Amino acid sequence: MNQPNWFQAIIDLLQAIIGGIAVALVIYWLDERRAERDRKLSDFRIASNWEVSSPKVSMRNFQLSDTNLSGCDLSTANLENANFRKAGLHGIKFSKANLRRTNFQATSLRGTKVNDVIAYHINFSDAQIGRETDIQEKLPVDFSGSNLFEGSFRKAKIHQALFIKTNLVGTDFTSAIVKKCDFTDADLTDSKWRRVKQVENCIWKDVKGVAEDNFPPELWKEIQRQNARPLKKRKTK
Repeated sequence: MNQPNWFQAIIDLLQAIIGGIAVALVIYWLDERRAERDRKLSDFRIASNWEVSSPKVSMRNFQLSDTNLSGCDLSTANLENANFRKAGLHGIKFSKANLRRTNFQATSLRGTKVNDVIAYHINFSDAQIGRETDIQEKLPVDFSGSNLFEGSFRKAKIHQALFIKTNLVGTDFTSAIVKKCDFTDADLTDSKWRRVKQVENCIWKDVKGVAEDNFPPELWKEIQRQNARPLKKRKTK
């Protein structure tokens, strides 16, 4: 075989190898997408029937993004590190669940029970929590008694939610809109309010751990006003 033919053979071989690799990558990608879709469907079926299932399985790391679980009862469930991004969660019950590091980004919640949960580093960024309606007063999103240590509500819209006796230590409300919420007896130690977008008509009775440096001036004045005896400024380091 002459020189040009050898050169052409090498080019053909390289093209065949590259083509084979490309086909293999496409097949792998399709298989991964199919496996991801199948897993997500399986996770959704388990979650939607969890209330009536026996034995109760752990839903840790479940992928439940873009699903609608409205009305389900997931009380006491282990949902650590689960992903609910953009899920519909109206009327769902998470009472006493394990929600450590659970992702609720851009979710929609109405009448949702998130009370008495353990939820360190929970993420509600960009979530729509409650609505500005009269009906919402009868169906508040309830975080009462929960431990939301170092959680995030960045850019969330929060209306008429209950944070009564809630641990909000280190929780971030940067750029959030917070209206008509009840923070009675909540622990706000090191919580981040300085750059909150809007706060209106909230209850701040007997809140704990407040420091003037963590709040906008007008909000700090309102917190002081609502308490019979002005709260002592927590010493900052």
